[in-house]
Amino acid sequence: MLRYLTLVGAATAAVAPFLSGGAARPEPVDGPVIGLAVGVIAVAALGFARHRAARITAVLGAVVALGLVLWALVTDVGAGLTGPRLPVLAVGSLAVAIGVGLSGSWRPRPVGVLAAVVAVAAAVLAPAGADAVIVESVTRDARDFAPPPVAEELTGRQWAWQPPADVVGVVAAGHGVVVGVGGGAVVALDGADGDEQWRYTRHGAFVGTLAASKDGKAVVATFRSRLATRNDLLVVLDADTGAVRFEKVVPAVVAEIEDIAPGTTALALRDRDLITAYDLVTGDEKWRWTPPDGCTSPYARAVRGKTTVLAPVECPDAARLVALDEATGVERWQHQVGLGKDDRRRLDVHLAGTPDGAVVSARLISTRALPGSVTSGLFDAETGKLLHRADPRWVVRADRGPRVLLEVQDGAEPRELEVLDLAAGTSRPLDPAACRDRTDDVTTATTYVRKCADNGREVTVVLQGLDGSPAVAVPVRMDGSGSVPESFLVAAPGAVVIARGTSGGTPSPVVGLTGGAPA
Repeated sequence: MLRYLTLVGAATAAVAPFLSGGAARPEPVDGPVIGLAVGVIAVAALGFARHRAARITAVLGAVVALGLVLWALVTDVGAGLTGPRLPVLAVGSLAVAIGVGLSGSWRPRPVGVLAAVVAVAAAVLAPAGADAVIVESVTRDARDFAPPPVAEELTGRQWAWQPPADVVGVVAAGHGVVVGVGGGAVVALDGADGDEQWRYTRHGAFVGTLAASKDGKAVVATFRSRLATRNDLLVVLDADTGAVRFEKVVPAVVAEIEDIAPGTTALALRDRDLITAYDLVTGDEKWRWTPPDGCTSPYARAVRGKTTVLAPVECPDAARLVALDEATGVERWQHQVGLGKDDRRRLDVHLAGTPDGAVVSARLISTRALPGSVTSGLFDAETGKLLHRADPRWVVRADRGPRVLLEVQDGAEPRELEVLDLAAGTSRPLDPAACRDRTDDVTTATTYVRKCADNGREVTVVLQGLDGSPAVAVPVRMDGSGSVPESFLVAAPGAVVIARGTSGGTPSPVVGLTGGAPA
């Protein structure tokens, strides 16, 4: 009476290999899954035989196939990145195992029909069930007021949030910061008081890249598997509520080379010479761009303007920095450097940009550059206007905040340090000696903030006004253990936030320096 259940199970197994395998199984032709599906279909067919020996063989084969499918499913679910393929195949395998073991005549009976209907429903719901096991999402209601400004007077109150695992990333977004932690969790904290606002977790996965849109309204996180896969899962979250906007499987190399850099309304991803832009709300493809015929697009770190996507282009006679409109992909402006003839030399491009997307620093390095060419400078990312050309002795640091820093470096420490006023075209000196063992730094509209002298228990934060006023040291308690491979200092709405990317031991707290009165 359960032969119809067997048929439904076999049909489900036949469909499963054509479904998405998620980031864990991105290949359209998944050999192991196809082999398992063929085995399930074969034992289902064998189960219809009249000979007792054949039916016993079918039952044993169905049990073995079910065990293998469940093992593969548990492995994928444990890695946090499974797609519909294996959950649906598991339902089909279970249906075949039950149907082969208990099958009788072809006469329709209520129990058999009901079992077949249940199997169909289970196959439809299986992907959502697997996702529910993997994903834990705690959202909040949208707020009807704007985020607070970045705190400037930081000698006031401090807050601390204890992460459950090692911190792997911190970005300014929404009404504060979003923190990536070990165990596949992304957590939003309020900048004013450090309270947890929302949380998104993919159990078994690891957070790779964490980035925020230029307007701070979206957070882009990539998740990678503990298994050796060539792809990551990219998830776009609403920065205010934590709700998922969309998911997309992307090559792991894109996340590993820091190529995840959202703009304001679009996320542009690069695959060699091809740039594809996706809508940041829906995930729909907006446009594609490739360099002109005869030209290539050499690698450069992804930098975005507020509404532009920047791409380097190398042609036989010229090197260009091209800015594409993020909404349409149409070229908005370009900066060109003429090149002489020398086929043995390639172009090196170094890009950096202010976090708000207003300014881009570009260096186009080539021995083929024609005399008189502007090979480095600070440009308005929206219009392409050349804003400043620094003396070659200065190292230009445009990615520290809204104010650009100029340094003469002596090893890892700056020997000379100035802040650039792009509107006036002037610079003002800052005190490099005020910070010993600098590990990170940011600028706000009025303050230069440095993380210094980290002894494992306490960090000294040095604040200096960009008007050249004397530096002030602020102690910050950050107890924790384990090595510190990475440091985070982020200027965010409501606070400047400090964190350590510890490895092993007890995670250090995430600390926010606010402009409020001391507690």
